[in-house]
Amino acid sequence: MTRAGRGLGIWCTGLALWQASALALAADPLVRVEVAAQQPVLPGQQIRIEVTVLAPNFFLSAPVFPTLQVPGAIVTMPDDRGQNTVETINGASYAGIRKTYLFAAEQGGDFQLPQVSIAFTYSGDDGKPRQGSVTLPATTIRAAGAAGAPAAATLPVARLIVTQHFDRPVSGPQAHFHAGDALVRTVTTFAPQTQAMMIRPPKVEAPSGVRVFAGDPQLSDAAQDSAGNAGGSRTDRITYVFEHAGTYTLPAIKVEWFDPVTRKPGESEAPEVKVDVASAPGLAGLSPTGPHAAPLPGERGAAWRRWLWAAGGVLVLLPAWLLQRWARPRVARLRRALAARRSARAAGSEARLAVLLQACRDNDAVAAYRALGVWSHTAWGKAQSEWVAGTGNAALAAAVGELERRLFGAGASARPWSGGELARLLPEYAPAHRPVRARRATPAALPPLNP
Repeated sequence: MTRAGRGLGIWCTGLALWQASALALAADPLVRVEVAAQQPVLPGQQIRIEVTVLAPNFFLSAPVFPTLQVPGAIVTMPDDRGQNTVETINGASYAGIRKTYLFAAEQGGDFQLPQVSIAFTYSGDDGKPRQGSVTLPATTIRAAGAAGAPAAATLPVARLIVTQHFDRPVSGPQAHFHAGDALVRTVTTFAPQTQAMMIRPPKVEAPSGVRVFAGDPQLSDAAQDSAGNAGGSRTDRITYVFEHAGTYTLPAIKVEWFDPVTRKPGESEAPEVKVDVASAPGLAGLSPTGPHAAPLPGERGAAWRRWLWAAGGVLVLLPAWLLQRWARPRVARLRRALAARRSARAAGSEARLAVLLQACRDNDAVAAYRALGVWSHTAWGKAQSEWVAGTGNAALAAAVGELERRLFGAGASARPWSGGELARLLPEYAPAHRPVRARRATPAALPPLNP
């Protein structure tokens, strides 16, 4: 190869490298929205919407996909994680994360997906983090039918599979029902490629003489049928209670759906069942057997049950009545003793308060100080300093403090003391005195009629 040819090859290679680097530097994050269904779709038909966010190099933080609110439609986002992809666009390498939304129109018309923004962080060519953001492009989904007309809005567009089972045999030699028995019917509805919330609740009916109770349904979006097809399922538990003997037909349970081929509503059902109910067995059948067994008194044991309840009531109420008769006078005596003790304590404190007030009126500081200590201990069970502090009365604390300064302060003997202020404040702290009620000299002629 000549020198000119080698130079041309080197120049071409450099130009290609420069173009690749320029493309990489000019690469920006991208977003792509794909509707995985042929339009127009049917109202109630669940379709997939694939949203792929693409970033140059690789992601440093996963994009946060928002929920989509579309009036007149149901849009959900399954919990499964996004799918990672790698693509080359115009010579630049992109890392992608794809998320799937499920869309179901509730009526006919055109639906616009909201143009929301998705933020994330990705790596630049220099290795430094960069903040990226993409906005969903304008996307229109068209549903067949007149706008605003909910033709098959709430019907799942899929052939439903309905199965049922019972908590006990309903036919054959093992089927034994009596009046008052209950039967639980569990109905499971499977909708392929459809969310469970799109399945309509079944209509539950019962013949006369049968009470019916329906429990809360169980919904699952991760169910599979016997062939392994994924979809949603709804499980309903229905309880029937047979009130009387007879033969009852529990109606079939039907669930509606929309056939996308015939464009007509369809039905799937759990078949009806017949139940034979016998009369309730009498209690005589429960009586003990054997050579020494004796029949229970009363017809079918009814009188025996009444006597048993009566005896049980006596055994419960008699001890309670005797305990009340024994405890009532003792409780009364205890209350009287406590009242007498409180009254005696109040009387003692009143006498000591009178001595204290007289010493205050006589302006006898020494006698008043001694009487104050005795009275506070008798009336309140506290030392005078503790009692005065607990009252929170500033005037009382000042009067007692003045008394202590006259007795123990410098030059105390040279200064006279006046107890008028202390005598004025003390009476409001005298404990209430309630006299002891005198006992009756003779007991009552009759005991209390209704203790």
